[in-house]
Amino acid sequence: MLTYPQGQLVGTINQSASGMCSDTDGNVYLLYMNAAIEYAHGGTKPIRTLRIPGAQTYSCSVDPSSGNLAVTFSCPPCGYQNLAIFPSGSGTPTRYSAPAFFTCSYDGQGNLFLAGETASGLSELPRGSSTFINITLNQDLGDAGQVQWDGKYITLQTLGSPGPIYQIQVTGSSGTVVGETKFGRFMKREGYSWISISHGTILMPFSQHGSQTNQLGIWKYPRGGGAMKIIKTFGTGDHGFGSVTLSVAPSSH
Repeated sequence: MLTYPQGQLVGTINQSASGMCSDTDGNVYLLYMNAAIEYAHGGTKPIRTLRIPGAQTYSCSVDPSSGNLAVTFSCPPCGYQNLAIFPSGSGTPTRYSAPAFFTCSYDGQGNLFLAGETASGLSELPRGSSTFINITLNQDLGDAGQVQWDGKYITLQTLGSPGPIYQIQVTGSSGTVVGETKFGRFMKREGYSWISISHGTILMPFSQHGSQTNQLGIWKYPRGGGAMKIIKTFGTGDHGFGSVTLSVAPSSH
């Protein structure tokens, strides 16, 4: 855990994770194997563990309007199921078979967007619906990484060196690229980014030389360009940032 935006180390959690997200109360979810493990803001001990038996979890997002927690996963024993939604972040989830499922993000209206390994694999689960909409983009964006809501548009992080963030206007089953955030720094490899709507910034793990994403950059969003701050060479050996999220203290709302 690092202070924002200073980047000072203030705590650690001895837990591996494949992905992470946070909610409007500052709670953080770490995904590990078949579980979404919840921590309070600044906490190092789990306050809740939600499980999907037999699954390998990948990505998560919390609906700011309902508190529902969406988790993407793979699970050979589960057939084609690859998305679980925990109502209000608890209890037994509803499972779905989504056409795209690697990363996910709610928008401000409770619609859930999912992206596969290619940018063409973008889909939407509208609020209150159980039917997915396949979204056709107006241009090929290459391999997709993180999908996020930036307060106005759905965005896609592409896996380039460095990969830009594309802003996409979604209307029905069509998606139109309306903007692009570029980063003025060489990156050999990137982790999954996180857009802070309230701060107007984007955080992204990356590496400049090695294979481990052991640096963390903070940029103005959607401007991009030169970084506001670079936190360098955090972690040692095979350890580094895979993903990042920003937890805002409840008292700060």
